[in-house]
Amino acid sequence: MTSWEDLNKLKGVFDRFDKDQSGSIDRIEFGEFLAAIGKPMSAEQIAEGFAEIDEDGSGVIEFSEFVDWWETRNKPN
Repeated sequence: MTSWEDLNKLKGVFDRFDKDQSGSIDRIEFGEFLAAIGKPMSAEQIAEGFAEIDEDGSGVIEFSEFVDWWETRNKPN
């Protein structure tokens, strides 16, 4: 589980890429996030990754989905 400190840091990252301050990250913002962390991807790869993170199929990534994805991605083996 993510600590409050880590959660606050993640919220800062999330908000930085939520360019339109909608409270969610759209596909374009997600692509910008990936490029910023050194993982630029093709439009097809972005769409695939986005669909995986967008658990509810709403067409945007909400903060809770972002946290779930981050925690899964950073689990110790």
